[in-house]
Amino acid sequence: MPKLIKKQPVKSSPISKPVDKEKKIFQVSHTNKNIKASPRKLRILANTIKKLKPEEALIRLKLTNSKSARLLYKNVKAVIANVKNNPNLDLNTMSFHSVQVDDSIKFKRMDKSHSSRFARGLIQKRHSRLKIIISAKIRN
Repeated sequence: MPKLIKKQPVKSSPISKPVDKEKKIFQVSHTNKNIKASPRKLRILANTIKKLKPEEALIRLKLTNSKSARLLYKNVKAVIANVKNNPNLDLNTMSFHSVQVDDSIKFKRMDKSHSSRFARGLIQKRHSRLKIIISAKIRN
């Protein structure tokens, strides 16, 4: 008879890496690839929330009426959930370390109504890549 092996419980804590061991600051990150939104439109909102605390950023994004604000709201909420999953980190000391928005894939579509202008009628459907890093201190 084969032996039954007990499975170890899976920890759902996010991967966090120490930044400064003396000050005991850790970083928690979240990435999302191929977001169906233009990087230019996402960068406008990303630059406004960089300076805020994550909870304030959630409130501001919730009140902003745009598709890119809804997408950023979901991702910021996911990062905050990653910080909450780690019991060693203090939630009151959370702050954005960086919010990066980069280009991703581009879908090219032909549009016959623009065939004589706009680069032979090619319309580019741009996608973006988002990486949010939050830094927080360890509880004493």
